[in-house]
Amino acid sequence: EHIKNSDSTEEYFTAFVQKNPFGTITDDSVTVFDKGAAYLHSGMYTFELGEGDARAPVEARFSYVWRRFGPDWKITHHHSSVQPSTPDMLQTARDNFQKWNDALQTKDPKTVADMYSTKDLSFLPTVSPEHIKNSDSTEEYFTAFVQKNPFGTITDDSVTVFDKGAAYLHSGMYTFELGEGDARAPVEARFSYVWRRFGPDWKITHHHSSVRPADPAAPAAKKKEEVQKAAPVVTADGKEPKEWEQANFEERKKSFWSKLFKGKE
Repeated sequence: EHIKNSDSTEEYFTAFVQKNPFGTITDDSVTVFDKGAAYLHSGMYTFELGEGDARAPVEARFSYVWRRFGPDWKITHHHSSVQPSTPDMLQTARDNFQKWNDALQTKDPKTVADMYSTKDLSFLPTVSPEHIKNSDSTEEYFTAFVQKNPFGTITDDSVTVFDKGAAYLHSGMYTFELGEGDARAPVEARFSYVWRRFGPDWKITHHHSSVRPADPAAPAAKKKEEVQKAAPVVTADGKEPKEWEQANFEERKKSFWSKLFKGKE
């Protein structure tokens, strides 16, 4: 209801006070009108409601307009609403990444460059030695990059939120498919984006992308595999292990026995 009279106000609070409400302001501000004869008090408050163990907090927003009538202050307007749930910033980040990825599919470098901020930009691309700080250089970079038919897929990511949701860091791992037809190949890379809201739009103010370093354990594993392949396929007592079930085991067996009895004949 939009309550406009005293009787309806009393009727509303007849039920509300039974919930044992207790409010605490968590954030507020004041705007003064009519040379101090009225003011708007707005912000956030938390109400504890309920009984005993069932008592629970409710975060809400408020707007009061108070006006002086003689020596008394009276409420002429009161708006209270439950605080909306916090946006899922990880989903927001993934949605913005998808918009950026879709821009790449247009193969229009200006469309991609428009995703980046025109001021305070820091862009460290995957395949450029430059530290890009302006729109023209961003567009120039993507002029060549979009010709590689890039398509990115996030494989791991996380988000850190700043400035009460006005900016966030989106970082993690992605894989890019690059190239044409049969020559198309995946490139695993790491990414860091800082996105900031400008009015209704999200813009990239920082983007750092780098090829994922090779796994240091891989060369050791490969070397071990090569050593295992080079080992004899015959045991010391002359028995034939299961490894002899290779296509070339006869030749390797013959070579082994030849070396073993060399000079004994």
